[in-house]
Amino acid sequence: MRGARKIFRVFGIDIKLHYSWWFVFALLAYALSTSFFPHFYPDLSSKTYWIMGVAATLLLFVSVLLHELTHSLVAKMKKINVESITLFFFGGVAELPTEDLKAWTEFWMALSGPVFSLVLAGVFYLIHTLNSNIYLTAITFYLYQLNFILAIFNLLPGYPLDGGRVFRALLTMYYKDIKKATWVASKGGKFVGGALAFLGLLGIVTGSWNGLWFIFLGGFLYFIAGMSYDQVVIKDVLMKVPLLKLVDKKYSHFSPEVTFDKVIERFKKTGEENFIVKKGQKFLGIIDLRRIGRLDKRVWSRVIVRSVMISAGKTNVLTEKDNSYSALRKMTQQNLKMLPLLRKDRIVGVVYNKSLSHQLVMKLKYGI
Repeated sequence: MRGARKIFRVFGIDIKLHYSWWFVFALLAYALSTSFFPHFYPDLSSKTYWIMGVAATLLLFVSVLLHELTHSLVAKMKKINVESITLFFFGGVAELPTEDLKAWTEFWMALSGPVFSLVLAGVFYLIHTLNSNIYLTAITFYLYQLNFILAIFNLLPGYPLDGGRVFRALLTMYYKDIKKATWVASKGGKFVGGALAFLGLLGIVTGSWNGLWFIFLGGFLYFIAGMSYDQVVIKDVLMKVPLLKLVDKKYSHFSPEVTFDKVIERFKKTGEENFIVKKGQKFLGIIDLRRIGRLDKRVWSRVIVRSVMISAGKTNVLTEKDNSYSALRKMTQQNLKMLPLLRKDRIVGVVYNKSLSHQLVMKLKYGI
């Protein structure tokens, strides 16, 4: 996912943080330190409230991470590899090598997260009631409530919430058609998102600025629900387009020893931002001008392509086992506009993102 950075790795899964998480972390820590804890536990120092607020926010992050890891561990039990988890505000997304999940697999994967959050809420509730330390009591008071809310919220039947995924799995078993099931489930997601935004608006009208959270969350859910259905439609179209049909054997390429000024000359003529680097027919890497940054013009004639390219070992490639949809996924993962198709490490040609987009326009806009 764009805008995310890897922070560590656990159980063979890369854990990444989306930039939106930092915004919510700061906002939530501030709200807990200046409003929530002073209201429920008065007469403590400002420093204490801030320590409690930051600690509670960090533990909520751990709770969300464990919720997402539960999904991923169930996936691994089903022999599905999970490459990474990206955490953003109040949730996360697991990156799977395939989206072709059996309905029952999706059902159990989706249900496992909210169930774990309910268990975690119970654990925090027990700690809250059985200990006498006021700081621990205050923090667990917040955490058991938030984990309970997280579980219930995620069980709402609106895709792509966990409850929506459970709903879609059941609909898939009923309709035998994942596209139709996703359409119905995404409507549920839009309804839930719209309802949350409406409640938030009512809250603001009645004087509660906490309604902004509901508007923000509801709007986000409404947008993601629509986008999730669009993704299924895109997949349905591209899965029917033979990848080899889109392979272009006439493509811009450079040898690894060419200087960077030659690349700029080609860019000025064609407007292309990605170029293949090869020696003979052996693929060596890709030049992505957007990642090179503002390289000083004075060194263009001295810098060689090999030193600025993305090496073959660090870029996605296509094989004859890929389909047009997996090609789109691989390009999107690395934000590239083209990828090479290889046969036994030899480059056959390239597939451009614009060719995939053209197929989508032809089918969805013109029906041909």
